[in-house]
Amino acid sequence: MTDPPAKWTSGNPQAALEGFEQLPGFMWLFEGPDLRVVAANPAVRAAVGDRAGLLGKPFRQAVPELAGQHIFELLDRALRGIRSHGYEQRVLTDREGDGQLTEAFYTFDIAPWRHPDGSVRGVIVQAVDATPVVAARQAAEAAAATAERRYRQAAGLILELQRSLLPDMLPVLPRVQVAAHYLVADSELAAGGDWFDAVPLPDGRLALTVGDVVGHGAAAAAAMGQLRTVALHTLRAGGSLSQVLSVLDAFAAHTAATRAATTCLAVLDPATGALEFASYGHPPPLLLDTNGESRFLPLTPTGPLGTNSRPASIHTCRLTGGEVLLLYTDGLIERPRQSVSDSYRALATVATAARQELLGEPTTVPQRLPDRICTLVTERLALFEGGYQDDATLLAAHVLAEPIAALHLTLPADVTALRLLRQHLRGWLDGIGADDRAACDLLHAAGEAATNTIEHAYPPGGEASFTVHAELDGHGAVSVSCVDQGRWRPPSHDPGNRGRGLTMIRGLIDDVEVRHSHDGTTVRMRHRMGHPATVTTTNVAQATGPHKHSTPTDHFSTAVADTLTGPMLKVAGPVDLTTGPQLRTAILQASRGGSLPLAIDLTAVTHLGSTGVHTLHQAAQTISDLTVTAPVSSPAYGVLHLTGLHHLLCEDAPFRRS
Repeated sequence: MTDPPAKWTSGNPQAALEGFEQLPGFMWLFEGPDLRVVAANPAVRAAVGDRAGLLGKPFRQAVPELAGQHIFELLDRALRGIRSHGYEQRVLTDREGDGQLTEAFYTFDIAPWRHPDGSVRGVIVQAVDATPVVAARQAAEAAAATAERRYRQAAGLILELQRSLLPDMLPVLPRVQVAAHYLVADSELAAGGDWFDAVPLPDGRLALTVGDVVGHGAAAAAAMGQLRTVALHTLRAGGSLSQVLSVLDAFAAHTAATRAATTCLAVLDPATGALEFASYGHPPPLLLDTNGESRFLPLTPTGPLGTNSRPASIHTCRLTGGEVLLLYTDGLIERPRQSVSDSYRALATVATAARQELLGEPTTVPQRLPDRICTLVTERLALFEGGYQDDATLLAAHVLAEPIAALHLTLPADVTALRLLRQHLRGWLDGIGADDRAACDLLHAAGEAATNTIEHAYPPGGEASFTVHAELDGHGAVSVSCVDQGRWRPPSHDPGNRGRGLTMIRGLIDDVEVRHSHDGTTVRMRHRMGHPATVTTTNVAQATGPHKHSTPTDHFSTAVADTLTGPMLKVAGPVDLTTGPQLRTAILQASRGGSLPLAIDLTAVTHLGSTGVHTLHQAAQTISDLTVTAPVSSPAYGVLHLTGLHHLLCEDAPFRRS
């Protein structure tokens, strides 16, 4: 009879402990529902700094700056028995304890720590610092301009169509800074429907708008371009907020491609902070204040554009210096099996954290506040379960506490002034967020104007100076004047070389004016500036996030049950671009083409997209007695309220056609 095999063990406990202490990556052990730190190897110090009293302290108290970075949420998931993985994820920590956040990228594994009986005892986290790998890759990507152009060509027709129909530049203004990120769904079938705009108005106010067209693909992109053009034309013609929305509503009703689009439009007076805003079936704006608080601005629900909904109500409020207004499309927050209220809460949490974080150097996060918020919010929301399923747009407007100051320089009229001029003007243009190409053109033109002054305004040998003044106006243009007190000398030789500088200036910038007088010469240049908008695909935003854990695939289904009041159509799974036509067919069959009253049960619907909303609006127009059931906690409930379909819910009076 042979002896039973020996039970396998992990080996010598002392050797295991020594190995734990020398692991190249860091390891945490958290215990209990409050995630108390019970073990952390020395490599942890490199990640979060040498913090006194770390062991035994709840992790949220030990490393509080991780709030809003979706780390605590992943730990809570592990407490519920769900394992998560992160790949080269950006994490910001206060390593020095001075409030300055340091950036690093980590690949990590967060897993439940279990008792022998299988119950969850706590959480185990292991990670390696991927910052050098990320830095090397980013450096290679920055140097590969040719590869980037080839990638854009290979991204497909829909992405290129999106880029051509959307603004590539946002205005650069003295009292408000604007940024936008548009993430086009990474499938050519899915891309196409969102738009955004920031338009300086003739009276000095700024119009901000985002919108979403039903459907996807080239047809939706074309419809989006039409609606954006109509809004842009009406705004620039001086139409009021209500007039613009009325024109959009009427235009959208004419074709199926534009009907049932949603939009949110806001008009901001940067000088006073006065804000008007309204929505047709679109999510409410989010306002971030300077004290770490956020709130969604109230909207009166109404249906999408072109659906015979009541006119959108105009709301007003006043913004103060430092506050940030966020407009977005539902693709940013919609997640399968997640209620609208949970989606709003996640957006507010992530945006507030991005608003308040104090970043140290070096970092790849943009320093300009609205760009920083757009970057971090779109990055971090990509980590949430399901990622982005649709186009996602985020438009941020930061009201400055003080307008951007003008630049005024007095420089010696000699060649040493040219380097100083470029240095100061370049820094000022970078500070206002000017696009590199437009800034380069203006720098070149200003240099030519200064060169003419140095060469021709004063006789040789004497001390002289000239002034350069640059300011940003409320229409997004920079004016630069170069003024001297001399008298330009006539050419002494080679007259063919004269005038080339002014010719170059006129070829580089929008407007040039040269005035000679007995007091000197003034060269005035005006050039419109822009700040680049980010238009890319959702898979780029999600590339730095953790690999998603596997989730059950939703299956769409419909079933009809007979009740005392008539047929009930039960719907389950996602209602999106793919399944929307199936829902439409099921509704027509169950109601016999609209001749019977119909109840639709959306309790088991995991995702109600714009295609489903459009189908329900059509059903409400054709079925004389239509009711909808959706629990308050369901994803469908919030969408119905948001899009003006709440009157169909059983808790309200049934919708009856007059």
